[in-house]
Amino acid sequence: MKRVTTISTSIILLLLLFGGARNRAAAQVSVQVSYQTFYNELEPYGNWIDYPEYGYVWRPDLGAGFRPYSTNGHWVFTNDYGWMWVSNYDWGWAPFHYGRWFYDEYYGWLWMPGYEWSPAWVCWRTGGNYYGWAPLGPQFSISVNLSFGRYNPPSNYWCFVDRRYIASPRIYDYCVGVQRNTTIINNTTIINNYHRERNVFVTGGPGRREAERYSRSPIRSASVRDAGRPGRTGFRNNEVAVYRPRVNRDNNRYAPGRVERFNRDQRNNLADNRPGGENGNRRFNNNMERRGDNGRGFQDRRQQQERMMRERNNDANNRRQFNDRRQQQEQMMRGRNNEADNRRQFEERRQQQERVMRERNNEANNRRQFNDRRQQQERMMRERNNEANNRRQFEERRQQQERMMRERNNEANNRRQFEVRRQQQERVMRERQQRPQFERRGGQDQESQPRDIGAGRGGFGGFRGRQPQQPQPQAQQSPQQGGDRGEKGQGRGGWRRNG
Repeated sequence: MKRVTTISTSIILLLLLFGGARNRAAAQVSVQVSYQTFYNELEPYGNWIDYPEYGYVWRPDLGAGFRPYSTNGHWVFTNDYGWMWVSNYDWGWAPFHYGRWFYDEYYGWLWMPGYEWSPAWVCWRTGGNYYGWAPLGPQFSISVNLSFGRYNPPSNYWCFVDRRYIASPRIYDYCVGVQRNTTIINNTTIINNYHRERNVFVTGGPGRREAERYSRSPIRSASVRDAGRPGRTGFRNNEVAVYRPRVNRDNNRYAPGRVERFNRDQRNNLADNRPGGENGNRRFNNNMERRGDNGRGFQDRRQQQERMMRERNNDANNRRQFNDRRQQQEQMMRGRNNEADNRRQFEERRQQQERVMRERNNEANNRRQFNDRRQQQERMMRERNNEANNRRQFEERRQQQERMMRERNNEANNRRQFEVRRQQQERVMRERQQRPQFERRGGQDQESQPRDIGAGRGGFGGFRGRQPQQPQPQAQQSPQQGGDRGEKGQGRGGWRRNG
């Protein structure tokens, strides 16, 4: 019984796994969110900025070394969507699968939210033993024929890697320096194999067989399933678990809880003070001209120094404020991460307990179903045995009745035959008793007298009647008596039948 229960449990688990595997390729889960979900979930990990051109955009607190689709993540080839970016950031479920990335000279990399989910919003290049990809900016729009059109990402957007490392989990370690991008771009071409798969925009990329040929090792194809809540994209046992809700396209006005005002002055100052820039050269030339003016030289230099001091003080204050906010946000992030870890651990324990309970319930249900089937089979066997016994008893009674009927029929036939013989004997006896008396007498006379005597007399004794089978006792008479009777009969003129 234990073995049967174990087999039943295994079969149910296989069916559940098979059913789950069939549903993993669905485009999106039934969960629906809005832009407010992006604002709330990403606020602990960065700042929301009210950007003049694109509205609310998000900047991660990761410093200048961060590059989207490059740092702290890797590429995975999936069954349904080709190459998919798997990020190790806790917030990677949103900025790498919704919306667009663009680069600002002052703020760095900024993300603009979007409604549609994709395995990665990037474009691809190939050539010169390199694979390259770049995030799609807000200028990119999906046309009817799913082509880039005139969109061309800047050179600093691209990340190139040797073809053999495309599937490496540490792909950032093999990325080529940005200063070589222009040379590589001139020797590569765009991979234009974009398409829609189950209402999902797939950015294509290099083919799996081609990548295996360059990497000289097989690339396992992973499956994609939906995660139940926001968090880090999970990749384990060749399966990608990502949170990908459907974003409502409503007209409600959503806004982040804290928004940083766009600092146009600081951005312009940064552009002006950039070494080797056009604005910097213009400023240097203007300063030289002012120095050459003897009437205004000292006053101009003093005003310039005061302005530079104010700018430096403002920069120092801004940096100090930025560092204070960053430290405060890092402290909040650590607290939230600890809280998130505690919630995650609690949720994992709860899910583990629920899974154990489901397994126990399934095992109990399997035992109960097995017992029910066993009892039902036993009941059916008893019913079949009872039915077989009833048929056997009925057959025995039927045979016994047939045997009795045959005996009765034989007995009735015997009685009928006996009755027929008896009636036949009685009829014979009656016929014998009803035989005419003169025949009996004639028979007796014929037996007692010679034939010539009767014949000579000419009486009725000369008639030959039927001989009786047995002589009657009255036949023991003397010839004299017989002669007298004959004479008397003749004397009366005829014979008379004695009744």
